[in-house]
Amino acid sequence: MTYRRIAAVLLPIALVAAIGIGVWGYQVNQDKKKLLVQSENQYQRAFHDLNFHVDKLQDELGKTRALNSQKQLSTSLTNVWRLSYAAQKDLGQLPLSQLPSDKTESFLGRLGSFAYKTGVRDLNKKPLTEQEYKTLSTLYKNTNVVQGDLKKVQNQALNQNLQWMDVERAFSSKNQQINNSLVDGFKKVDKLSQGFSEVDLGPAVKNPEQDQRKLYNRLKGKNVTPTEVKEKVADILERPNTKGIKVSKTNNGKYPVYSITLKEKNGKQVTGDLTQKGGYVLWMNYDRQVKKPKISPERAQGEAVSFLDRLGYPKMETISYGQSGNVAVFTFVRNANGTLFYPESVAVKVAMDNGEITGFRADQYVFNHQATFKTKPTISKDKARTYVNSHLKVQKVRQAVIYGDHGGEVLCYEFLGQLDKNKYRVFINAKSGDEEYVEKIKDNNTMKEL
Repeated sequence: MTYRRIAAVLLPIALVAAIGIGVWGYQVNQDKKKLLVQSENQYQRAFHDLNFHVDKLQDELGKTRALNSQKQLSTSLTNVWRLSYAAQKDLGQLPLSQLPSDKTESFLGRLGSFAYKTGVRDLNKKPLTEQEYKTLSTLYKNTNVVQGDLKKVQNQALNQNLQWMDVERAFSSKNQQINNSLVDGFKKVDKLSQGFSEVDLGPAVKNPEQDQRKLYNRLKGKNVTPTEVKEKVADILERPNTKGIKVSKTNNGKYPVYSITLKEKNGKQVTGDLTQKGGYVLWMNYDRQVKKPKISPERAQGEAVSFLDRLGYPKMETISYGQSGNVAVFTFVRNANGTLFYPESVAVKVAMDNGEITGFRADQYVFNHQATFKTKPTISKDKARTYVNSHLKVQKVRQAVIYGDHGGEVLCYEFLGQLDKNKYRVFINAKSGDEEYVEKIKDNNTMKEL
């Protein structure tokens, strides 16, 4: 009888304790999963930023030969230094502490140091020497090799759905034989860098030094709730409900955002960030393997345009097109009465197997969008043409707004032309005639509209 009484008392207590432990264990598991997702997102962002910065670094080095003013050459060299620093920073954020990547970091450091030392001096009084031009040419070629191999790693990561957390777990297990494509790819990049004894991000992202928190604070709208974020994401993805969409709040970055995740039944997932103020989408990415291309670049561009129209963007114009693996990437800028606003850019990724939108990035549009711009040109288009390098074969002229060196918007005449086998955009200040910026257009921008 005594045992029965004790059992009658202890059994309910044991059941309650078991349930409590189960709930606690479930919560711990959920928190762990959330942390893993956040870590993977951070690694993915750093990895793609690394590719982005090295890409721009190679362009910046290549365009110096098309510059016609010592002032712009100095600015371009300083930008090479900034991009080198940005790429080094991206590299340091990846889980490669136990992987030899110091040669790549050293190459970026030496490149940046050379660009800084030559760029900060008065090039009008002391122009680049013939040897320095040769050094720039060599650095350009070397960076092109590094860029190419990084692209291969990026394409492999996208096509095979490779995860950076797998790299971190492999290192944590202290397994001497680590079989991971990301690790192998970076080993190859580092070996190439050993043989080589930010930030201007283009006219669409020409103001990297601006205080992004200040830009965030000037956004219109109230702070949105997680529920409103879920509804917006469901609308973008054209889903009938918000089931499965998870939202987490992040306040320790440059500005407060909501990070979203949605895991599909097939194991793939959607990730992205939205601003807490106004609920503006900064970026979204749909992680899936894209099969062999079946549609044309023109069809893919049409899908991207339709997507932006559905989201309510104003008239946008395609300024660049590239292809990463089996995914097409289009960059758009706002077109207001024929004037292109480069700071207000949006990039859209389209799967070439079926035309599905697999991601887009709109942070530059969100932070730089303005309703009006009243400045008018002072000099004529023909007068501006006289300030362009005479070797450039001009094919098209239009007005454009970019960020100038002082950090503010500048109205320019944009001259699209060709020098040898390369295409360039040259921006001439519509008031002063100064050469504000020169951009090399990528070889894979082969669509007729570009």
